[in-house]
Amino acid sequence: MEQPSPADCMGLTETPRLAVIGAGFTGSLTATQLLRNATKPFDLLLLERRPPFGSGTAFATSLPCHLLNVPVSRMSAIAGEPDHLLRWLANGGSPEPSLASESAYLPRQVYGAYVEHTLRAAAESSCARLVRMVGEAVSIDAAEQGARIRLRDGTSIEARCVVLAIGNPPPSDPLGEVSPPSSRRYVGDPWDPAALDGLEPGDPVLTIGSNLTMVDIALALEYRSHRGPIVAVSTHGLLPHPHEENLPPAWEPRVGGQALTPRRLIQAMREEVSAAAKAGVGWRSVVDSMRPKTGLIWASWPDRERRRFLRHARPYWEVHRHRMAPENARTIAALRRSGQLRVEAGRIVGAREGRSSIEVRVIRRGSAAPQTFDVSRVVNCTGPEMQYRLSRDPLVRDLLARGLARPGPLGLGFDAGERGALIGADGRPSTVLFTLGPPLKGLFWETTAVPEIREQAASLAALLGPRFSSPEPLSPEL
Repeated sequence: MEQPSPADCMGLTETPRLAVIGAGFTGSLTATQLLRNATKPFDLLLLERRPPFGSGTAFATSLPCHLLNVPVSRMSAIAGEPDHLLRWLANGGSPEPSLASESAYLPRQVYGAYVEHTLRAAAESSCARLVRMVGEAVSIDAAEQGARIRLRDGTSIEARCVVLAIGNPPPSDPLGEVSPPSSRRYVGDPWDPAALDGLEPGDPVLTIGSNLTMVDIALALEYRSHRGPIVAVSTHGLLPHPHEENLPPAWEPRVGGQALTPRRLIQAMREEVSAAAKAGVGWRSVVDSMRPKTGLIWASWPDRERRRFLRHARPYWEVHRHRMAPENARTIAALRRSGQLRVEAGRIVGAREGRSSIEVRVIRRGSAAPQTFDVSRVVNCTGPEMQYRLSRDPLVRDLLARGLARPGPLGLGFDAGERGALIGADGRPSTVLFTLGPPLKGLFWETTAVPEIREQAASLAALLGPRFSSPEPLSPEL
């Protein structure tokens, strides 16, 4: 791992520098594309607050039960090379030969190794220099000619442009005023490596949320031979659907997209599912066929239609769109059949910590009287907090406070130009600051998964690459 010298960090040297803040999947993939595209030498600084580089939160898990939720055939990290991952697996990327299959669902740790390998290979063959640095960016000063990144330890780094690859933020506290203060039994971040530490095999656990994060918690407990009850509480009590065992046939949708209101979109998709069924094609193919259109549809809606979708359709869209790997779905089904896992539709109205447990009061949907669950651990599985005005990230707060960025539609993520140029409080797209992936949630909605991020990374690299073949900064082609 090449570390920059203090002199390199403090100012621009003769070699131009591009900085990518965040070295998880989004940042590593952006760096990979920039390195692969490089035609002249430049320094590519990859800044990460804590190692490892490459895997990020999603793929850092070491549990073999934590599988990708998408098959190998759709998980290439390189745009335009759909078999890139499959080739890596076939050439010894995984010690398990059966994983080198288009229909396999990889352990996420294996996929993290693939991302790291892809970045390393790009760095070794590039004329640009990859510099990895551990540090937390807390502030950025941006001008026409570049930016100065200030780190928590007081040092600063200059770069011609900066890519904010900050990934998904942690969830907010859904309990609010009823949250037990500073309780070790309440886990605010489900990806904290110590989230389940200290549990006895028979201890009861309650999750807030019944989404894919809850599935990961339940799988982790089952992997540890946990015997205690697991209760998942969510507003609608919906679980993600499973993927089919085999890759389903493709479906060509007739849904046009942009002119559809949320209500009409749901109607049109029901018609598509009916037509597909008559052709022997399942609903999953219909949902997947909409993936390339969802960003355009979302962008075409006024805010009132977006709010209507979030209020009425989002929970049902999420469980159909973001599905479980078949093996994981079988484990979850077995936990439910045995009675160990219960999914409750309801809302939490109170939580009180006792000497050895937390009492959580839940009003079930359709009921008026609360039910009390006495549990040893409460895990927040509500998903990332995308309302950036509520962010606890010092860099996000700084960018908003100083007007270098503004919230995206509905307050979700950042506002940005078509290729990720941050739009400031003055309404102008930056020529220096860019972002991609989850921070674009308000603009595109579906922007957190590998297929979307790899396309955004390729597009952004194609835009920024020419900067390092020209002595003058370029305006974004938006």
